[in-house]
Amino acid sequence: MAAQAAAADALPSYADVSPPGGRRNPSGAAKHYVLAQEHLLRSSPSNPSPTTMPPPAAGLAAGALGDRHVVCFLGLPARGKQFMAERLQRYLTFFHGAQCEVFDLSGPELRESDAKVGDALAAYLEAEDASATTQLLRSAEGIDDDSLDRLKKNVDSGRIAILDSSDGFESRDRVWAGTSKTARYEMMKHLSTLRVHVKLLFIEVVVRDDRVVRSFLRSRLTDENMDEAQVQRKLAATERAIRDYGRHFVTIQDDGSEDDLSYVKLIDYGKKVITNNIRGFLLMQIVKYLSHVHPRPRTVYLSRHGQSLYNVEKKIGGNPGITAAGEQYAKWLGKVVPGEVWTTTHHRSPLKDLEDSTDEDEQSCSGRPLFGRLFPCVDLRTGTTSPKPIQPARLWTSTLKRTIDTARHIPHPVLELRDGGVWHQMSPRVYRNLDEIFAGDCEGLTYEEIERTHGDEARLRKRDKLGYRYPRGESYLDLIARLDPLMHELESYKEPLLVVSHQATLRVLYSYLVGGERRDAPKVEIPLHTLIKITWDGWRSIREERIAMEDFTAGLQDDGQKNH
Repeated sequence: MAAQAAAADALPSYADVSPPGGRRNPSGAAKHYVLAQEHLLRSSPSNPSPTTMPPPAAGLAAGALGDRHVVCFLGLPARGKQFMAERLQRYLTFFHGAQCEVFDLSGPELRESDAKVGDALAAYLEAEDASATTQLLRSAEGIDDDSLDRLKKNVDSGRIAILDSSDGFESRDRVWAGTSKTARYEMMKHLSTLRVHVKLLFIEVVVRDDRVVRSFLRSRLTDENMDEAQVQRKLAATERAIRDYGRHFVTIQDDGSEDDLSYVKLIDYGKKVITNNIRGFLLMQIVKYLSHVHPRPRTVYLSRHGQSLYNVEKKIGGNPGITAAGEQYAKWLGKVVPGEVWTTTHHRSPLKDLEDSTDEDEQSCSGRPLFGRLFPCVDLRTGTTSPKPIQPARLWTSTLKRTIDTARHIPHPVLELRDGGVWHQMSPRVYRNLDEIFAGDCEGLTYEEIERTHGDEARLRKRDKLGYRYPRGESYLDLIARLDPLMHELESYKEPLLVVSHQATLRVLYSYLVGGERRDAPKVEIPLHTLIKITWDGWRSIREERIAMEDFTAGLQDDGQKNH
């Protein structure tokens, strides 16, 4: 086995090449098997004719085999298209392992001409798969060129090019912006001349309420430190430019004249979704995901469970309860959540007893003070308690005892909504998807015990922490696959969300939310007794804040998992 592992170590590294004008794929080039399987693909005395390629593992682009896709975002400016394009790229690379690049039509390398865009797309879409899989196939004995070509096609993960523009006004008349029927058919014509078959998908983002757009614009301008007079002048100028853009923009026709196109119309961020000629796993995944995405601000809080009995004993897995220190954190969380999570003011509250807001937008993103039901809230800076207006918020936990115990002190008042309904504040939603990674035969062991009793497994895990699967257990790729459905729901929320879960699960969630590379997710530090606050929207960078229970975090015993 040592010789096989050494041979696997000698394999070439995985390529990670970005095309001209493209933004680097944060997950790197495609990898069609996990590193911990490489030694199994080499011949051995007991298996002289090994499997050339194992079945696709979860999260390794199984749904995009061999296909090329171009996804073009279109619509009027200030609709959040660039945000949605970047979010889609992050989702496809992180959860599906797809090779996916965003091409900015207004970027320095592509703004010169449509020919530049066409050349960049051709170079990217026609490029040969450069993964270690292909190189492994090349090195295999007894495979002729024709068989190699067929095998390469069968394991090629495909490529996805996403077209958008950071300056929609500047790129309005470009063919690749797809703003007219003629342009859309020119795009199809050009892609049909490439050496590979390409599926073209148009995503039109439609917002019918001008007040929503105005709210987004105001929020963006407010961040630029303008005074109110400057904001009003800039707003008026931008709205005039949008109206002028609209006189030239041709929406995708629903009279049958463009029925041969594959397209999606996202109306009011998923309130209404129109699809046409959508076939195939990947296209359906794109539609499903984008129907949940919106550019409104939202905040997600992540917290590990309070210190558990297994943390003290440095064991992994299992379903232990929390220690006295863990109970202290649970009580601290119950006091902190109302003042920290419930007072978020991203959008106008649906609570019935709020005073009427002067903001016209029903989903205001202006961050203005909101007034509603008062609840005693702890100020983290001063430690004092005072009544504050609160907003609806959500709570997720895993099914394991230590997360449920950690969240049990969070209060759950019943709030009356504007529509006459009621909101059970942070009524816990318990998901098996959020359970800790299952260590199989290694459940209940320490890492030292695993080294001693499962030496080969420990070495394989060190070589490939992302893809390694515990015997009769799970890998991080399995975690990614089971968290995928929850991310659709999370993307749709407008209310603040608190997730109380486990180290491995939160490593994956955190890495996705902040735009990290999934190969680095197993190395992310998620400390005990710390609340991680992540905020994002359609026009600002992601913001992160860590709030630690300082009195108890400093003295915590090492749980042995920081570097594991």
